[in-house]
Amino acid sequence: MQMSEKKFSSKDLLGQLRPTPDLAYEFSNKEVLEGAKFFIRYVGYTLEEPKEQREDAPDFCATRKEAGTTYRVVGVLRRNMKEAADGIIQLKKVKEEIGEGEKIDYAIVLPPVQERHLIDYMMADDYKLYRDLQRNGFMLWLCNPQEKSMFCAQGASRDKRLNEYFRFKPAGGFLDRLASMPYRSESRQFKKDLMDSMEQ
Repeated sequence: MQMSEKKFSSKDLLGQLRPTPDLAYEFSNKEVLEGAKFFIRYVGYTLEEPKEQREDAPDFCATRKEAGTTYRVVGVLRRNMKEAADGIIQLKKVKEEIGEGEKIDYAIVLPPVQERHLIDYMMADDYKLYRDLQRNGFMLWLCNPQEKSMFCAQGASRDKRLNEYFRFKPAGGFLDRLASMPYRSESRQFKKDLMDSMEQ
């Protein structure tokens, strides 16, 4: 068999990696939810008892008080990026009930997702998921319960203290570039620029 003389690029490599699983680690929903609750308590929030058991209720609500200000975070748990859009729909309903106070944050919590899948889903359909999260002011959290860490892949909290406790990747990583990118309508060009930058 004759080997191709064509230079093997990172684009070729990424093309072969498409069958990779959605998740970087296998954690149960219960483990991820407990990890999220641990993180929130560690930051100084107090979990609220659910007022009623409803299917469309958030998975957690928590508050923190500081200098006369009450911060609140409301979250829903989803299994992977395929379910993130459904999480947005549920959070919109919750937000309609609770309201849009200046100190209320809303988050979709996922287990650690492979970076490739995160990028693909955020950029699909002309950045639909990215724009939906941004338009509604929702955060996307990736929780690793084993490491007891939380990475905010999209958005930021209104509570500066909460932002300080997120685990961020080194500057220049895929998730940082994706989360901090300005919205662009020319999604194909952005994807090309991202792939080209990976070859340098």
